[in-house]
Amino acid sequence: LSHADCEACKRYVAIALRFMASSVEVQRSLFAEDALSLYHDFSTSASLDYQRSAAASFSSMSQTEEGRLMMKKDGISAVLRLCSHTDLHVRRNAVCAVANLAASQETRRDIAMEGGVEVIRFASAANSDVDFLRSATRAMSNLAVDTAIREAMISQEIPKALSKLAKSADSETQRFASLALCNLCVGTQNQKESIVKQGVLRVLLFILRYPDLEVERRASLAIAALSLGSSQNRLQVVGGGFVRSLLEATSYPDLKLRHFALLALNGSVLSTESKTKHHVVQENGLSSLLSVLKSCKDDESIHACIYLLGSLAEDTDILKAIVDMDSFLPLVVQKLDAAGSIETKRSAAYFLALLSENQEYHRKLQEANALESAVALISLVDEESQYYGAFVLALLAKNKSFQVPLTKMGGVRPLVSIMASKHSDARHWAGLALLKLADNFNNHITIAEEGGIQALLQLGGEEGAGVTLSNLAKRAFDNVKQKWRKS
Repeated sequence: LSHADCEACKRYVAIALRFMASSVEVQRSLFAEDALSLYHDFSTSASLDYQRSAAASFSSMSQTEEGRLMMKKDGISAVLRLCSHTDLHVRRNAVCAVANLAASQETRRDIAMEGGVEVIRFASAANSDVDFLRSATRAMSNLAVDTAIREAMISQEIPKALSKLAKSADSETQRFASLALCNLCVGTQNQKESIVKQGVLRVLLFILRYPDLEVERRASLAIAALSLGSSQNRLQVVGGGFVRSLLEATSYPDLKLRHFALLALNGSVLSTESKTKHHVVQENGLSSLLSVLKSCKDDESIHACIYLLGSLAEDTDILKAIVDMDSFLPLVVQKLDAAGSIETKRSAAYFLALLSENQEYHRKLQEANALESAVALISLVDEESQYYGAFVLALLAKNKSFQVPLTKMGGVRPLVSIMASKHSDARHWAGLALLKLADNFNNHITIAEEGGIQALLQLGGEEGAGVTLSNLAKRAFDNVKQKWRKS
């Protein structure tokens, strides 16, 4: 009937095919009979009605997995051609089909190979229709997920085009544009710096303050991604006024926005540079972080907050300011002892490790019950936590007033266990901690009973290990002799 001489019959066939295109059963039948050419013929027809039917059919067909697979062979080029059609209805349905196709991993790269990125960019610049731009930005957000396509999109200045669309008056267009920008920002250092050169930061600062949670969340994630791995971007983010807005976002009741804002702040200070860290402190960042620790119960936000605190504490001046705010350390220890995620415990352990390096803060650690927490850390079945815990204990054990308390808290047995593991990175610090605890005469019996002598024999090359072993052996022998006399 599609090839009939009767024009009325052909029109009815086109209408029928258009309605049937949304049926999965029909799609399977068409796929089995390789009947996509019917739609392809209508798309190349001189009749506008047929072209509209073809575009609408492609739009319906691309909503299902079967339809997308069927279109993968010959349908993608036809759909992309229709995106630049003079008729608005054809363009709307065609770009909607591209957005649907881009949602599938199987067809995403085929779109890029057919020049889909360039087609969408030109079509978006030439159109002002809201429905068209919604689908176009949705297509770009789906395409930006693919690593290979992302490079092509950045080189063709898609971020610059998205920057304009992100300021659209239509909320859906703005949301998809911000999502596309967020996906593009997760790339290599060169890609991130290229995105910033296209003027994206100014737009991100604008939408970060926009009264739409979805848009604000994506802006925060985009800033976090751009800052990570690029010192150049990091300095521009800090100098562009983002810190204040991000700190304000940490006080919002929305958990995701708070978490994403903390991630963005982490990205801006995660380096050896002190400039970015001090800028956060100058914007009253420590007070904001203290408020998060006091009020927040969301583990992801707590983890990001403590991680940020550890990054800031790498600067000695900021570390002193943190310690001087007496509420910080007890809160971190409290979060460490709570039933949180292992990531939160690692972040808290790193913060304690930074404090333990300075003997001036040892008394503060004791007052905050951090000694018990350090012993608990080396007992966890997590190598990173054990590493930080052993590091803390090795430094705290240098303090003679802590040597007996740490032993009574049960610190010897987990240290011996770590020493027995040949593949643990914490063995070095565990050995030093055990060696320092053995310096105290009152710990000798406990160390001997927990198998510490065998563990210390592995430290024969360490300075002072021989003397310590001699004292331990003498103490153990005297203890055995005393028990024999009593018996």
